[in-house]
Amino acid sequence: MNPRSRWLCVLGAVGSVLALALPLVGTARGQPGDVALAYVWQDTVTLADSAGQPLEQTGPTFTYGQGARLFWTADGRMLYIARDDGLYATGATGGAAVQVPGFYGRTLTLSQDGQTLYYLETVSPQQAGEQYPDRVSFPFRDLDFSVADGSTGRLTGYFGRFQAGSSQVAVTFAAALYVRDGGLLGSGRPNLWPTYGSNVFGTCCFPDPGLALYNVGTGDFTIYDADFLPGAATTNPARTHLAGPTVNSVLRVIDLITGGVRDYEIAIAGGLGVIERVAWSPDNAFLYFIARYASTTPLALDREPAFPVDLRSADIILYRLNLVTGVIRELARRPDVYGVSSLAATERYVFAVVVDPNTLLVNDLNARRVWPGAQPTDPEMQVYMPATHLWRVPVEGGAGEDIAENVWGLAARPVR
Repeated sequence: MNPRSRWLCVLGAVGSVLALALPLVGTARGQPGDVALAYVWQDTVTLADSAGQPLEQTGPTFTYGQGARLFWTADGRMLYIARDDGLYATGATGGAAVQVPGFYGRTLTLSQDGQTLYYLETVSPQQAGEQYPDRVSFPFRDLDFSVADGSTGRLTGYFGRFQAGSSQVAVTFAAALYVRDGGLLGSGRPNLWPTYGSNVFGTCCFPDPGLALYNVGTGDFTIYDADFLPGAATTNPARTHLAGPTVNSVLRVIDLITGGVRDYEIAIAGGLGVIERVAWSPDNAFLYFIARYASTTPLALDREPAFPVDLRSADIILYRLNLVTGVIRELARRPDVYGVSSLAATERYVFAVVVDPNTLLVNDLNARRVWPGAQPTDPEMQVYMPATHLWRVPVEGGAGEDIAENVWGLAARPVR
């Protein structure tokens, strides 16, 4: 299989199916109040309760190499699954997911009233102006979602100053598992976030930091915050605020209604690591965030391999920030991970999808147990696909535990 993947469409090779120890505990149908999470488990979109226990598998199913973006509407009624082959919808009451007419990619969002779909047409890059010869932008389209008849959205203008060629990237092993969950490890995860007016925020400048502001009515594109790291950012469940880190160790919260901004200085003894992922509490009172630190057991190769090998690994710490008092509390630690591809919180727990590093592959390369000429696409190399874990930590802190494997695409359902 060709491991090349689109950066904005985020098509990556994924590992073979791993068994999950959790049985289905019931059905979500008729019990929408029990549904607190959605994720992909056993290659199928699954609804789960506040403890992470699966309730019902609604689909769609996934095959080798597919990824998706899962997101709830602000009222918590509908769950959308954006894949390269189409947009699917199900609800908190369960039932088989149905495909929405049309093809919109994965870099998309709904307006605050749910009536308009905004999306980037990532197959048609354009040069981002004469002053940016090595940068490209993508068509930004909007569509009356109340009709959703499969027609192409209206072209409103062009969005972004992305590095030319960044819409394609080769990913294997740990990076392939990470990328199916929405983006590459780093600052450039593609996102769009609507305000309560005609403006839309979004990732603008991969591989550099930067938050852009785009006016759907005029097509005006501006860099709103050059220090913002959108790869880790997220909106609260009600989609009224956007929170994410900056390059200078600040967690920045932007009010999507008023435009107001509040910064939280993150002062931690020994220094703050790189913030990789952020999630809101259901009541909007706390921010949970994962920070990366130097790995306890870093990976290293003793010779140049026949193919690129991603050696990144880190120790991670999960923190909780009180948005009223500004107090920061450490909740849990975990050594030697490749990364956290998604993060979500319920009233009881914080959940993280943890991707293991390429430890087995590196060890066998160093021990000369990988045959000469082997390539990542060889079927025999699937044994080196690392695991992913659903890590659950109590919101007050304490010992975290892995409750599942091969789970990805975490999305917390808004609670009202």
